[in-house]
Amino acid sequence: MSSLLTCCGERKSSAQRFAEDGILLIGNNSEPQSQDPHKATSVADGKIIAALLEGLVRPSAQKDGDVLPGTAERWEHNERADVWTFHLNPAAQWSDGTPLTAQDFVYAYKRLLHPQFAGRYAEMLYPLLHAEDFNKGLCPWDDVGVKALDNHTLQLTLIGPTPHLPRLLLHFTWFPVPAHKVEEMGGMLDRRSLWTRPECWVGNGAYVLDTHRFNDYLSVRPNPLYLRAADVRNKGVRFLPIVNGYTETRMYKGGKLHITNNVPPEMLAHARTECTGDYCQDPYYCTIFYRLNTTRAPLNDLRVRRALHLAINRQALVGKVVRGAGKPTSTFTPPGAGYSVTPPTEPTTQSEREELARQLLAEAGYEGGKGFPVLELMTTSRDVQRVMAETIQAMWEEVLGIHVDIRSCEWTAYKAAQQNMEYDISSSSWSGDYLDPATFVELWRTGGGNNCTGWGSAECDNALAAARSTGNADERRAHLRRAEETMLREMPVLPLYHSERTYLRSSRHISGWQPRLLDNFPLDAVEVKP
Repeated sequence: MSSLLTCCGERKSSAQRFAEDGILLIGNNSEPQSQDPHKATSVADGKIIAALLEGLVRPSAQKDGDVLPGTAERWEHNERADVWTFHLNPAAQWSDGTPLTAQDFVYAYKRLLHPQFAGRYAEMLYPLLHAEDFNKGLCPWDDVGVKALDNHTLQLTLIGPTPHLPRLLLHFTWFPVPAHKVEEMGGMLDRRSLWTRPECWVGNGAYVLDTHRFNDYLSVRPNPLYLRAADVRNKGVRFLPIVNGYTETRMYKGGKLHITNNVPPEMLAHARTECTGDYCQDPYYCTIFYRLNTTRAPLNDLRVRRALHLAINRQALVGKVVRGAGKPTSTFTPPGAGYSVTPPTEPTTQSEREELARQLLAEAGYEGGKGFPVLELMTTSRDVQRVMAETIQAMWEEVLGIHVDIRSCEWTAYKAAQQNMEYDISSSSWSGDYLDPATFVELWRTGGGNNCTGWGSAECDNALAAARSTGNADERRAHLRRAEETMLREMPVLPLYHSERTYLRSSRHISGWQPRLLDNFPLDAVEVKP
């Protein structure tokens, strides 16, 4: 009896048991869409892919924004920084022992850009010379600025000076894929290929895919053939897809996680006081906003879009709904990387803003909201999105006299509806793909794959083109600023606030973790202690 009582009294939590095995338990927000870097689009997917594949470069575990050698051991560029040559580590190989070559990168870039593959993130490779033309079927592949000079030398020719290229290369769209495995499992253009299944997986990152149980977890284990296998500081990672922040926080307190993805606003006060050693609130390169489908009436009227924008009390939204985990904004790109933008001129007090909003709606033919159609606001199933939508719904009804229905969608259905523009207003967020303002401003190029608003502007497009054509950092920022200011005047989106990351991290079990503006800390540098 004494032995049984002792055993029951010492029952270990999941966090303790996995820590003893050196395995990291981390919340990852949503069920991953794909481990294929050419099909994935979400932050949750990107974190997993970054563990499984490695590009030419990798992020530093010591300093935010620093770039270190990855598959490439060194590189150089010409004076204009529009031709870059990368020298691959001759020891690089895939997890099945096949040598990794420069041709694997050429194959990967051709696959993502191929017009028949229809990669959603193809425009990430548009800095390559003629990449956009090839993606649109306007030129042959041989014209694109990607060449394997030999098995271990890759040359990239760009559309203009790109001194920030190493930062772009940190994004998973620039990673290689195992050409031999993709061909074996259906070929370059087969979007239903099973090469990313655990039993078929071949990668070159710090980990290999181990197990994937839908809506339960995805686990990875160390890759013994990884270039820096001896430096991996844990025995694996288990990613848990937990959309509900309240559920995730309870799981953490119940000993089922080492690091959460987020603490929801309604639990922030509790987390700050009850988890003082584990609570984290870090700057984040992320903006929360609403997309507007500008192809639908009445949202095709700028006066209506401005009225919706001005009627939102952002201070109240951040204070009461987000509970201080963000900063109200009327601009889109978050501060950082030496960039800022001036918001459109508008009234300073909220009462003046609301009065102007009513005037604009009346000028559009909907005085007091009369005759205004019932629009639909689409959100994800996360609680904070629902509460935020209800708050803004109430603001629009009180200030403008209009009613907006709320439609809550499961993540996959939400992404599909947004990409297909089957919505009126869409609750959205954007986290930077790389630490540079272009990752935000380039969203709004006409026809961009992640624009999803139907809006486009020649003035904005010209400014973006000018930014791509100069190697002068100040001139480049000025062109990006002009592009963003054009977008802000036209308002295809309603910026709400710049987000901050609020999460819990076990001070008992985790060491080596450092906050990152892009939330891209290399997981192989995280040590898990019993």
